Amino acid sequence: MTRILVILAMFAPVLATAGELSKEECVDAHGRGQDAKEQGKLTLAKKLFLSCAQAGCPSLVANDCARFADDLGRQQPSINLAARDASGLDLPDTTVYIDDVLVATRLDDGRPRDVDPGKHTIRFTNAGHDQTLTIVIGSGEQGRSVTASFGGKPTLSPSHLASEPRPTTRALHPSGSRALIIGGAIVTVAGAAFGIFELTRVPSACSVSTTQCAAAPGDPVFADAQSSVHLANIGWTITGIGLVAAIGGTLWYVAGAHTEVSPDGQHYALAPWASPTGGGLALGGAW
Repeated sequence: MTRILVILAMFAPVLATAGELSKEECVDAHGRGQDAKEQGKLTLAKKLFLSCAQAGCPSLVANDCARFADDLGRQQPSINLAARDASGLDLPDTTVYIDDVLVATRLDDGRPRDVDPGKHTIRFTNAGHDQTLTIVIGSGEQGRSVTASFGGKPTLSPSHLASEPRPTTRALHPSGSRALIIGGAIVTVAGAAFGIFELTRVPSACSVSTTQCAAAPGDPVFADAQSSVHLANIGWTITGIGLVAAIGGTLWYVAGAHTEVSPDGQHYALAPWASPTGGGLALGGAW
C-alpha cells in the first residue's frame, strides 16, 4: 500500500492539473489501461491506471486501478543511460532518443528511464555525432545499463551482450529410468485392477475375509471362490512387481543424474565416478 501511495504522490501534480475524472472517464481509463497492458504498453497502462486510481473515481474502480498500477511498477522494465568518450569519461551533455522519441537532453540526473518490454532503438547524440544501439528488454528487467561510447565502438553492459556465450547447466538422467518408472506404474495399476476384478467374482455365498462359504459340501461355489482368490493373488503379485520396478526406476533416475555444463557455448557432461581406490567428478564433452 505504501508503494501505491508513493506512486500516486509522484503523479499528484498531473492529476491535479487534469482535474477529477467523471465516472464514465474512470471506467474508460480502467478498460483502456487493461487493453494497453495486454498489448505490452506498460508505460501507457500505468499512466491510465494512475489516472483512475484517484479518489474521485468509484471506489471499486479506484482500488482496481491502484492495484494494477502497483503491479505494473514491478513489471515495468527500466534502463540506465550513459555516454562516455574514448577515455571512459562521462559525457553528460548528450541527447537521447528512444524509438525516435526524445527522452533526455542531458545525462546528469542518474535516474532510470521506464520502457516497455520488447525491442527498442536508442540513439545518442553528442557534439553532432550519433551512436545508435538496439536492445531487447524483458518484463521486470530493471536498471539495465545501456552505454554509448563516442570515439570507440558502442557498447552495452557486458552482462547483457547477446553475443557473449553464457554458462548453462542442465540435469541429465538415465534414459532407461523413465521407461522403468512408467512401465512399473502401468504394471502396478494393471495388477491392482485385475486383483480387484477377480475379488468381485467371488460368489456372494463366500467370504474372502473368513475364507468360508455358506453352501453344502461339494457345491460349485467353493471351486469358483478358490479360483477367483487364486487369480486375485496373482494380480497382487503383479502389483508388487510393478511397484518395485517403479520405485527402482525412481531411485535410478535420482541417483544416476548428472549435470551438463556449457560455460563457453560447448557441451560438457559432469558426472560422478567411483572406483575401489577413490572417486570424484568426471568432465567430458564434444567440440
